[in-house]
Amino acid sequence: MTELLTTLLAVVKLTVLVLGGIVALLAYRAYVRTQIDGLQYFSIGFVIITVGTFLVGFLHHIVGISVTAGMLLESLIICSGFLVMIYALYGY
Repeated sequence: MTELLTTLLAVVKLTVLVLGGIVALLAYRAYVRTQIDGLQYFSIGFVIITVGTFLVGFLHHIVGISVTAGMLLESLIICSGFLVMIYALYGY
């Protein structure tokens, strides 16, 4: 059962990486097309959240950091990504 959950988690983390990458790419392409700086920061925020979430899963399963430390790190990364996105949407 543990192997099944680990496999499902890996699949979900990879799916998050792909979907988040697609959203970030679309936001960046919109920035290139419109030259609206907010879209550039919005795509950077999505990259931070996407890569951060994937990285924390990698650190937990491969390097072996604790669940609590992983959750804390993931929450900090997500908060920083959201702050960049809020700056992008509110600052412009």
